[in-house]
This record gives sequence, structure tokens and C-alpha cells, in this order.
Amino acid sequence: MDGAVGGGAASGAVTVRAVVPTCVVLMLGCASSGLSHALHGYAVVVEEKDAQSVELARALREQGVKVRPRVRGGSGPTAALIYFTFRSPAAGEGEGEREPTWFHLRLADTRSGVIVRASTIQLDSLTGTPRSRAQAAVRALMTGDSAISSP
Repeated sequence: MDGAVGGGAASGAVTVRAVVPTCVVLMLGCASSGLSHALHGYAVVVEEKDAQSVELARALREQGVKVRPRVRGGSGPTAALIYFTFRSPAAGEGEGEREPTWFHLRLADTRSGVIVRASTIQLDSLTGTPRSRAQAAVRALMTGDSAISSP
């Protein structure tokens, strides 16, 4: 009678087959928060003083990073955002011979000063606004897709 009703050993197998995949999916979802392993547990300090820093803070928040306006004592691992542009001067530079301009992001641990993550993107027509620069640079920072590899 147990076999006809669906009881016995068969019901245990059905339960295990449903629970195990569900647990695996939940564990993977919790483990992959979208943050790089190097940034896991870090808050990032961004002083939003100009249009570029405001957009960088916004792009970091959109990637799930906790952003703070200043360093707080006793608050756990914190990295300071440092960003700058650089263009190598070319000897005898003419109108058609301009070197590309690069946008650099660095995240430095506020206690040790160690660079925990870095990215560099080339500026072009697609990164003409502070918003587009911030999105591209933060995306490179989070994926590790940059001209400079992080330590």
C-alpha cells in the first residue's frame, strides 16, 4: 500500500532531490555578492567634492560597494579611492600625434596604505562624461579588467 500512495523510500529521494539543488543555489547566490574577492568586506571612502567623485561613488554603490564620505575609526576594513588622469607627453607632439589619456583608479587600504585594487581605462569618445568614465572605470575595477593588474 505504501508504494501506491507514494510513501516509503521513494518520498525520501524526492525530498533530497528538491532540497539539495535549492541549497546549492542559495549558497552560490550568497557567496557571489558581485564584489571582487579583494574588496570583500571593505567600505570605500569617496569624498564627493566634484562631479567625477560623485559619479564614482554612485557607480560603486550600484555595484554593491558600501561607500562612506570619510574615514571612521574602528569601522573595519576601509579603502580610500584615489583617481587621476594621465597623458604621457610626446616629444615633438603635433595635432595628429597625441598620446592617449588614461583614467586611473586606485583603492588604498586606509590602515596600511597598500593598494588593494587598481584599474586603468583609456579615455575616448565613449568616456566623455563623468558618469560614463565612472561606470567604465568601476566596471574595470570590479572585474579586474584593466591595463594594470591589481596585487
